Amino acid sequence: MRFQVEPEARGMRLSQYLFDRLKLSHSLVRRAKVSGGLLVDGQPVRTSHVLSGGEVVEIRVAQEGRVTPEPVPIQVVYEDPYLLVVDKPAGMVVHPVRDYVSGTLANGVAYHLLRSGADPVARPVQRIDRETSGLVLFAKEPAVASLLARELERHKLDRCYVALVEGVVAADSGTVDRPLRRVWGHPVAREVAEGPRTPEQERLLAEAEAAGRVLREEWTAAGQPAVTHWRVLRRWRGATMLELRLETGRTHQIRVHMAYLGHPLLGDELYGGSRRLIGRQALHAASLALTHPVSGEFLHFTSPLPPDLADLVARLDAGEGTA
Repeated sequence: MRFQVEPEARGMRLSQYLFDRLKLSHSLVRRAKVSGGLLVDGQPVRTSHVLSGGEVVEIRVAQEGRVTPEPVPIQVVYEDPYLLVVDKPAGMVVHPVRDYVSGTLANGVAYHLLRSGADPVARPVQRIDRETSGLVLFAKEPAVASLLARELERHKLDRCYVALVEGVVAADSGTVDRPLRRVWGHPVAREVAEGPRTPEQERLLAEAEAAGRVLREEWTAAGQPAVTHWRVLRRWRGATMLELRLETGRTHQIRVHMAYLGHPLLGDELYGGSRRLIGRQALHAASLALTHPVSGEFLHFTSPLPPDLADLVARLDAGEGTA
């Protein structure tokens, strides 16, 4: 990326400008530094370089995370030289993983970028579950990805979800502030962290951590902090529609927190929901709001309920499944 240095930055060290003014991550700057990718007015410099104001700072880093471009259909909601927002259908994985190595959203995004003449590297800023539908944000540039990742950590990306849950939620709104950890012995499930693990589990955890097989913070008895804010949108006799906003972004956070309240998502069998009315978890990433990391413009995107969730709402309105 290229940045025009503001006059008021005169006298700042390049490192100070990159970290404090541009809010770039240390890992990104380190990668650029090692490869000689820090330039001022086209000349390689050290991070100790003192800026004069008005010059052009350029950051170059090696490409990462390439996936094979595939003609997977994607629905583009917004695109500019730095960002891409895509509306993901339920049933599609965001990025290749062990069991899904092709046909993912990232494969389709890479193909879209390649056809448009851009660098075909798909950099998802956030991920949603395979069965969850809705908005996913991608960064086209590594520096933009770094900036957005930092904004995500600082809770500056406003992500709003719509979910349909089992039963009638009595209160109109609330917050679940409970840490999450992995379920011992399960490959993907999470749980609210309540109560210590057994000494034997702690011993096995220590061995797995020493071997580099686990990240301890996901398994520790205390868990990782997780906060979900919710409010009721509609009620039926046997189900409730909720709007949910994430203060943190843990794996399965909404699903686990709703099950913790006694209202698992409809269709979410992993956490106690029934598939009697719908064949996937009834969760949709409905809106996304952020400040553009380059232009500073406020951006807000929305996604309507997909056909299967809209049909579920219509059936609940007709009285189906409310006995």
